[in-house]
Amino acid sequence: KGEDMDLGFNIKDLVNNTRRASITKKEANSEVCTGEILGGRRKSILQVAGAIRTGVRLGSITAQTAHNNRVLYARKGGEEAGGVSTNLGGEKISVEDACNLKTMCWGGPNIVPRPEWIKTGLNFNEPEQLYAFGLKAMKGATKAFQLVVQAYILKHLLFEGKSAKKAAKNQSKGGHNKYADVSKKRGSDAGWESTLLRPNEMIQRDILSGAIAELLWRCGDKERAVIAVPEANPVFEPPVRFSIDGLTEKLHLFRCTKEAEVLSCMKKHIYFFMQEKAGGLACLLYSIVLSKGWTDLKSDMQDQGDLPLIDTEDKITLCLSNLMLTGSATPYLHNGIMSADDDDATNFEFGDGKVGITSRNEIGFLFWERDEETTQEMNLGSRLKTPVLPIWVTCINENWGVLFNPNRDLMKSYSAENRFQLFYFSNTETKAKKDTVLTIDTRGNKIGNQMNDMDDFDEVVEDPVEKAIQSKWEGAMVDWQGIPMYV
Repeated sequence: KGEDMDLGFNIKDLVNNTRRASITKKEANSEVCTGEILGGRRKSILQVAGAIRTGVRLGSITAQTAHNNRVLYARKGGEEAGGVSTNLGGEKISVEDACNLKTMCWGGPNIVPRPEWIKTGLNFNEPEQLYAFGLKAMKGATKAFQLVVQAYILKHLLFEGKSAKKAAKNQSKGGHNKYADVSKKRGSDAGWESTLLRPNEMIQRDILSGAIAELLWRCGDKERAVIAVPEANPVFEPPVRFSIDGLTEKLHLFRCTKEAEVLSCMKKHIYFFMQEKAGGLACLLYSIVLSKGWTDLKSDMQDQGDLPLIDTEDKITLCLSNLMLTGSATPYLHNGIMSADDDDATNFEFGDGKVGITSRNEIGFLFWERDEETTQEMNLGSRLKTPVLPIWVTCINENWGVLFNPNRDLMKSYSAENRFQLFYFSNTETKAKKDTVLTIDTRGNKIGNQMNDMDDFDEVVEDPVEKAIQSKWEGAMVDWQGIPMYV
């Protein structure tokens, strides 16, 4: 029994020792495992922290890259941008250039432009609605200025870009005569013309960017362009002779030497030009003048080089409208070079004579002022009357507008000009809830018959738009399709 007791004691001790060893081993293993886990967690946390720091750095770089390369667009319905940038880049305008700008545009560095210029942008009518293709040109010189820009907008809408290509395909399907009377289809579905003239917001931005880029490139003789955009603060200390206007003294200039570069830069800054109260109109005028350059501008203006582009009566001059249309700031409308009159020969020292329009232009110009005699004094030549594209800027009794046809081939076919349609737009409010489509009949045999049927010629109301059209198509009759005539 003693042996048994010793054995039992030994067995118990062995069991207890084994259990104690097992527990100790488990605890040791547990501590090792816990240490590994905690060490792994520390390692993971350090890795995550490093990744976060790296991500932040990469995010900052990416954000900065995106900021530099972003394309900014206008906000809806007069919504202001969240503050004008204080780090625009480009070149800060100098005091000398700012003074020259105000002198060329308004008449002197001490003149403050009208609010319509420095607090107005280029704003379209409601997208996808009637007149969605048109700018909200209101009155005075700003209206005339915008309607010249409108001609470029129509060119890009009708004959350039994706929307124009799509319209050309629809036109070529042959569903109707491409010179058919579109005014008879002005219902809810008026065909591809109506759809094309109701662009959405994205197309409005694109065609305005393209229109301004082309306009500036043309003004810079297709060699250069300058885009002027203001920042939040003045960029120089105004001298005594300079009157601050809240815009001119804040300009940054972006100089471009390639056409594609002009378009890219314009897309980046189009948000500013489309804001309702940001001064886009004045900055576009400044961009036009800067793109042309002081020396070339004064040379083009010939004997009117000392006059401002916007006169004291708030009218744009022919120098400005011709610069925008043709790239040359000539004050004359005749073809080629005309000898100076005896009355002004002693004051005319600009070469062999008065330089007018030197080549056929893509966009045309039609003019009518009160009566035949006054109109003839302007000597409007065929190079503006007969453009490459069927788009004409009009100045009728000092009211500006645009006539156009969506069919490029109109100017290539004499037979098509016997009877055709022209859309007319001047952003004038009318009661008619449809596009103004004029039917033009140039066959001329109606005039005599109608005049013979009239007993009292004094009661005939003269249509100035028809008079302007007749300066291009002699004897043409204009049918307003039931819309009361207006200019």
